[in-house]
Amino acid sequence: MAKITDEFLAVIGGLLELYGQQASTTKVNIYWSTVGQYPIESLRKAANVWVRKSEFMPKPADLIKLMGGAGNHLSPDEAWSIAILASDETNTVVWTNEIAKAWSQAEIVYCNGDKIGARRTFIEAYERLVNESMMYCRPIEFFVSLGNDKSRRVDAINHAVFTGLLTKERANYYLPKPENTISMIEYKHEQSVSDKSMSHIANIKQMLKTGYVSI
Repeated sequence: MAKITDEFLAVIGGLLELYGQQASTTKVNIYWSTVGQYPIESLRKAANVWVRKSEFMPKPADLIKLMGGAGNHLSPDEAWSIAILASDETNTVVWTNEIAKAWSQAEIVYCNGDKIGARRTFIEAYERLVNESMMYCRPIEFFVSLGNDKSRRVDAINHAVFTGLLTKERANYYLPKPENTISMIEYKHEQSVSDKSMSHIANIKQMLKTGYVSI
């Protein structure tokens, strides 16, 4: 584990002092092992938000939630509604690592025709994976699993942006980028004109050096 930084000690030490709690090696190590991996600026902002709304010392989970960390996973039912889309290979699915891994365990049961058992298997696996991620303070990361039906990809990705699962910047990575033919033609024409102009100027300069200019 990395060495505890002075910036981190300033934030946690300040909270302990503000809330009248005695600092100890055990307390500091607990906070460092749970929230120490987050950017110090995010931790500082979370601490500032917390002190404005609560008279009690924040637990690590409180700070993680304010930083948008592992405390905001989808519920098992929400996760299942996303995972079940993966049963059709034509679907594009936007999901987390926890959802994808839980589905990989439930998929075998689902393919054997036991949909109820598959859902039960998924939820058990998903809850275990989420608890593990929260324990190690892993941030939530949504990614896209592209389906075979290209015509439905755009709708799925745009829906993920609308529901807040993906940022617009992230979505643009997966969306198709059609070539603007007219713009390309104009660019090539302008480039050709520019190349001709530069060649013409070079010829003029050469003529000036020799003292002969043809008009």
